[in-house]
Amino acid sequence: MRRTSARRVAADALQEENNAPMMAIFGGVFGVLLVFLVVVNLYSDAAQRERLERNSEDGLYRIERLDGGSGYVVITFPDELRIIETGISINPAEVCAAGSPFVDYARRVYQDNGNQLVFFMLEGSVLSMALARECLRQMWPQQVLAIGWVIADNELLKSVTLNDIPDYIQNYVEKTP
Repeated sequence: MRRTSARRVAADALQEENNAPMMAIFGGVFGVLLVFLVVVNLYSDAAQRERLERNSEDGLYRIERLDGGSGYVVITFPDELRIIETGISINPAEVCAAGSPFVDYARRVYQDNGNQLVFFMLEGSVLSMALARECLRQMWPQQVLAIGWVIADNELLKSVTLNDIPDYIQNYVEKTP
């Protein structure tokens, strides 16, 4: 019996001796992978931070278009119009009045070709947007202007808040060049 147990001890020692290099290799590879993941994480975190800083300057109020122009966001409420870039709110009845912040903002936006205003219309605010659009038409009666709008109903707002954009919209965005 002692002989069998001595053989078993010798076999166990031999097996441990054979496994030691494999464990060392595994530990080394695991360590290298950890260092690699830390470096990748730091790099992607820095790149993400840089993108957020760059976009925080003008990404809240400006939407880049594929043709090189930009859309500048204005939110319409039933009783006010808000210019996102400046944070100024205007009563719809005073949108086109002399010295109105909307008139000054529209002149600045449309002075560059390819730029346009993009109205995000909340429920019940179609009249506010229509007054602003008529103001733009009065300012440039002979010129064709690009005006964009998004109807931001409660369903859209819920989808954006929950980060649950419908599949048909996500598929379209992914397909566009």
